[in-house]
Amino acid sequence: MKKETLKTIIKPLIVLVIISLPFVTVTNILGIETFLDSFENPESYICLQDDGNWFSTKTTEQKYVIIQRSSHPEFTIEDNDEIIYCKSNGEIDCNKIKQEQYHLSSIKRYYAVENNKLTGERIFESQIIGKVVKIIDENPWNSLSIKLWEISIHNLNVKEL
Repeated sequence: MKKETLKTIIKPLIVLVIISLPFVTVTNILGIETFLDSFENPESYICLQDDGNWFSTKTTEQKYVIIQRSSHPEFTIEDNDEIIYCKSNGEIDCNKIKQEQYHLSSIKRYYAVENNKLTGERIFESQIIGKVVKIIDENPWNSLSIKLWEISIHNLNVKEL
């Protein structure tokens, strides 16, 4: 009798651990604060798949890019943050940026940075879509974990729990 009771307890525990593993992975990748914030502000986080052409570390490997949108209530930009923005010609680009130190108007301006030098490309706040929170290598486990995280932040109502 004890053996059957033990089996009935262990089976649900194993299922619970297996279901939790992708969330543990995402928590480890993003950090606990960003992970929890993504449930409170699900519309402020998006995940894009990069084919290796966007970032200063251009490679042929595909990666996932977690982005915090500029509409996030606590969105801030620091020097050397990597941001996604809309260029003046309508193209979407990603660069590290540096905030302009001296400006006469109240409009914040940023400049794209390549190899620790300003490129001269001016970026205004209104052009910024969001900033890169994390870049994650694409592999089957990360893909599964990221997809489950995306589904859960948009379908679970954590505030009611």
